Formats: sequence, C-alpha cells, structure tokens
Amino acid sequence: MRILAPGLSFLLLCPLAAQKSRTPAAASEPRAVKVDWDGEWTLAASQSDKVGEQIEAHVSDLNFAKKLYWKKKLQSACQEFNKLDILAGESFSVTMGRERPIDTPADGTESDWKRSDDTVFKATLAKDGPTMIQTLTGDGFTLRYVYSMRKDGNSLALQVTYTHPKLDNPFSYKLVFKRND
Repeated sequence: MRILAPGLSFLLLCPLAAQKSRTPAAASEPRAVKVDWDGEWTLAASQSDKVGEQIEAHVSDLNFAKKLYWKKKLQSACQEFNKLDILAGESFSVTMGRERPIDTPADGTESDWKRSDDTVFKATLAKDGPTMIQTLTGDGFTLRYVYSMRKDGNSLALQVTYTHPKLDNPFSYKLVFKRND
C-alpha cells in the first residue's frame, strides 16, 4: 500500500502541474458594440413616469402663486409623447411625438431648433456608446434628454431634466420606449 501511495500521488499531481504550465489564451479585448439608434420607438407607459403626477409632486411644497406659475411652466416644457423617431448618421434627427424634428450634428456642434409653439432653442448632442445626451437651451431654462440604450437594443430609457435658475430643484422624469419591429 505504501508503494502505491507515492505512485498515486504522482498521478494525481501530474494533471495539476500540466494545468499550471499552460499559458492562458490571450484574452480578447472587448469590442465596442455599435449602438443602433435608428428606428421608430413606442412609449412603454407601464414602465414610464406619469409626467402630470410628477409635476404635481414637484410643486406640491410651493406657495399657491409659485405652484401655479411653475406648474404651467413645467407642463408647457415637459411633455409626454407616445412616439419617438430617431434617424442617425452624420447628424441625428429626433422627432418626439408630433413635434418638429430636432436636427443636431453628432459632433456636439450647436444648432437652432424651433418647437411647434415657436419657442426657440439651441440644441446640442453628445454620444458615448449606449448613451446619447441632447441638450436644449431655451429662454432661461434647459431641457436635458439622456437616452440610454438598454443591453437588448430593443428598448431605451429617456431621462428628461428641466432646470431653471429660479426653480429650487431641477425637475426630472423618465420615459421608456420599445423599438417597433
């Protein structure tokens, strides 16, 4: 039995030694995944914030006059829309609902955009992998749209933030969209 024990231990240790001597295969570097923004998207209402309720909650602690003023401002600036259409290329064209398309160069260059109610904005766009940030600067306020593509590529989250120097806290809400097939 003693003669077999060293032989057995040798047989058991050989595979371990062989495994340690192997050089690991070169780890392949992760490839940058190309994000496909192009397409028509439909609001997933059950996964999205209800904008009207969010506005009510945001202004609830303000006095009566400020509440009326900011509620009206937020309702006109922060609108919920059921459809999103994105055309990507050298520039991006984003259409929210029945609004005029927002055309912005993909390199961050500023462009002018006029909303259907004739409010004029300076628009910029920045992309970073699965995130796209579109900033609209209006008369005294800023709307920031952060589009985040989900890993499945068939849904995206849109975080909208409204800031104004006279509004104590920025107003923010989230909309989720599913790609139309």
